[in-house]
Amino acid sequence: MKNLMVNLFSIVLLSACVGNATSDKSVELEVLVKSKEIVAKDITRLHEIPTVIIAKERANLSFLLSGTIDKVLVKIGEKVEKGQILLSLYNPNLDPSIANNLAQLESIKVQISQAQRDLLNLKELRKNNSTSRTAYEHKETELKNLQAKEKAIKAQIDLAHANQQESLLRAPFDGVVVSVTKQVGEFVSIGQIVAVINQPNIGEIEVNISKQLHNGLQLNQEITGTYENKTVKLRITELSKAADSTSHLMKVVLELEQAASDKIGQELIVQFPQIYKNVYQLPLESVIDDGINKPYVFIAKDNRAQKSYIKPLYITKGMIVFASPDGISDPVVIKGQSKLSSGMRLQQN
Repeated sequence: MKNLMVNLFSIVLLSACVGNATSDKSVELEVLVKSKEIVAKDITRLHEIPTVIIAKERANLSFLLSGTIDKVLVKIGEKVEKGQILLSLYNPNLDPSIANNLAQLESIKVQISQAQRDLLNLKELRKNNSTSRTAYEHKETELKNLQAKEKAIKAQIDLAHANQQESLLRAPFDGVVVSVTKQVGEFVSIGQIVAVINQPNIGEIEVNISKQLHNGLQLNQEITGTYENKTVKLRITELSKAADSTSHLMKVVLELEQAASDKIGQELIVQFPQIYKNVYQLPLESVIDDGINKPYVFIAKDNRAQKSYIKPLYITKGMIVFASPDGISDPVVIKGQSKLSSGMRLQQN
């Protein structure tokens, strides 16, 4: 009887223990987190690119003749007027060729006058049959040859005078001398740059950018920049149609919308916009990225933690901008996510 009582007590105690264990398993802990509703929107990112302001009207000047610099008539920084002589070139072949051709021209003119008189005489003699037709035609041909020589010599003289003018380097427009690269006595080849002048009233910049930035731009579009911590406005005047074969970048030319006479050669930071459509923005710590798996955020789906994979785009001022392949319609966990794993029950704050 005593053994029976002990067995019954053991069975009751075991049943109680099993019941308590089952009760403990049914209790599921909730993790306290902070969540936030987010919506997709278009976000504009400004890419700051350093550039240098240059004059819109600028000219690299060179001679069309070779020779030695004879005179340098201007200095760097000097203002010049259109047509003003900047440098002169000495070519020893210019003056003698003009003198020789002028002497030949005078001689040809004398010969032409004599031939014309001879031809008139022969014409009178032909009326009386006092000379042959062959002699008349011979003199006529001689006159034509002399006139052709006269024309050729005049052309050579005109060319020599043109070359003589080419020995004078003139300013193509009103401007400022930026550089003079040759001095008196130095030899200059044809086409070699000897001076540079700018017209500094209008400034522009040339910059090469990526195709992604280029695709969002249009002619005459207004772009902002910063010069000496002040905002300046620029207008797009040229857009390249193709990328450079080496750098794979595309050229853009922008013009300053204000006077630039004191800004030429100075640095200007241009802000090119890039628009990201239907993207999200969250504090950077909201994203989990262990460097092995794809980055993701936890969303609160029916109060349970669920991973939502994202595509990071860029980070700015502690915020991350990203795209979501599937979209995000549930609250995103922004604090407490380090304690989570998929499926855990959440208590949202």
